[in-house]
Amino acid sequence: MELDKKLLAYDCTNITRGFAMLIFVLLTTIFTANDLKQYCAGSARTDQAFCIGYLRGFEEGLNLATAATGNPQDFERLSGCRLNGVTLAQTRLVFLKYIDDHPEQLHWEAFIVFSNAMLAAFPCHSEKGEH
Repeated sequence: MELDKKLLAYDCTNITRGFAMLIFVLLTTIFTANDLKQYCAGSARTDQAFCIGYLRGFEEGLNLATAATGNPQDFERLSGCRLNGVTLAQTRLVFLKYIDDHPEQLHWEAFIVFSNAMLAAFPCHSEKGEH
C-alpha cells in the first residue's frame, strides 16, 4: 500500500504546528505579569533583552497561530490592531503602563495581561466604529 505523500506531508505539518503551539503555551504560562514586569522594568541589559525577547516571542507565536488557522483576525483578536511602525520598545512601554494601571492583574499569567495591554492600547475598530 503506497502512502499518499500529500496527506502525509499535511499530517506532519499539522503535527508540527500543534507541537509549536503547545511549546508556545507552555513557555508563556510559566510566569506571571509581575515576573514579566520585573524584566521589562529592569535596568540590566539582560533584563531588557529577556523582556524584548518575550514580547517578540509572543508576537511570533501569534503569527504562527494565525498562519495555522489561516485567519488574520486571530492575531488582531489577541493582540489588537497595532499600526505599522510600532516598535517592541514602544510595546514594552505600553505593557508597563498597563500593568501599573492594573496592579490587580500582577498575579495573572503574563501572556494574558500582555494581550490585555495590547488590546487596550490598540483597539480594532470595525467600519461601524465599534471595537
